[in-house]
Amino acid sequence: MSPYSLLFGTLLIIISLDFVLGNWVYPAYYPWNPPMVSVDNYGNCQAFDRPLVGRCVRYEDCVSAIQSAHQVTPLLCPSASPENIVCCPHGGYVTQPPRLSMSENACKNAYPRGHQKRRRRRRVTDAHKTQVEVLEPIIQKRNHSNLNVVGGRITLHNEHPYMCALGWPSRRHKWIRGQHGSAVRRYVFNCGCVLIAPKFALTAAHCANIGGESPTVALIGGVDLNASNGQLIEIQHIIKHPNFDPDALSNDLAIVNLRRSSHKSVACLWNHESVPERPLTALGYGQTKFAGPHSNELLQVLLYPLDNSRCPNFVHQGDKLTNGLAPGQLCAGDYSGNMDTCQGDSGGPLLLYEHMRHQHQRIPYLVGITSFGGACASGEPGIYVRIVHYIQWIEQQVWA
Repeated sequence: MSPYSLLFGTLLIIISLDFVLGNWVYPAYYPWNPPMVSVDNYGNCQAFDRPLVGRCVRYEDCVSAIQSAHQVTPLLCPSASPENIVCCPHGGYVTQPPRLSMSENACKNAYPRGHQKRRRRRRVTDAHKTQVEVLEPIIQKRNHSNLNVVGGRITLHNEHPYMCALGWPSRRHKWIRGQHGSAVRRYVFNCGCVLIAPKFALTAAHCANIGGESPTVALIGGVDLNASNGQLIEIQHIIKHPNFDPDALSNDLAIVNLRRSSHKSVACLWNHESVPERPLTALGYGQTKFAGPHSNELLQVLLYPLDNSRCPNFVHQGDKLTNGLAPGQLCAGDYSGNMDTCQGDSGGPLLLYEHMRHQHQRIPYLVGITSFGGACASGEPGIYVRIVHYIQWIEQQVWA
């Protein structure tokens, strides 16, 4: 072997190794140009020739480097970026605000965070005035393919305008008489859905085809199913998650593409891995008890999220959860066993409400979609689609 080939082989080894020592990665340099700075996997840097510990940032963001440019030469961090990336001491750089995702931008536009002046509340001084107590409606739970709200309360007018129901053409009583004597198509609403954009709603994937037929309309507004104040919009098509398993009901999520835009408010997507241990609101038109009648009025119940370790009985006994809960599934229930979703609630939302600071408005965050469960209000938790697990797929279909 010639001296040239030996030297060339040595250089290849040095260039390709990137010198990994401990947690610090040393960039590839030639033997005659020793590294001046080391960088770890998180962008933290440390200098060899001076007491400098900091972070690799753009030169434009390193205030201390710009201010001392005439006295000190900044140390460059190894980077494939065409911009100059320097090792900047902690506290000497300006951090860029995190970029919002497409769904976060949509939520910000739907619910502007502007400051408003507080209005003074009038105090009721009439002793004869009585307050009306609003009871919390109960939602029943659906068994496997269909879930309904059990133990819930009837919702108020326009309380959940993003709530929608999926309708199939009725085979019996196909037409009903409208307000002006004209014939109006009659629909049967077997699943729920939730509006997340003017032309898009989310539902359970198993709701995309029931009895061999797909829904043709969505009734939006959270209204009484027999009322005429909801917005009835035809469905253009439904996109089921590509990994949906109809047997195990895993990845049980679908996107409903409406034929025209809705003017109703939308629900935001919850984009955090963890769910606060606070009451979640489940909505549905399903049965109010197991094998009982469906509700034409929208019902709601309060449920609590449970981690995988806190619902072992349901996980082990459920024929659809032989391998436990999947990452895209969420467990939620009522400790008392009185409130639950039930048959007919599938596809409906599980919501977390955040109150806007300095405003009376609250933001509805979609945490889950009702998927399946056992016997309604039996004390067993229900299984919901965990929205955060599918945000990237949803964003590509809705906002990309």
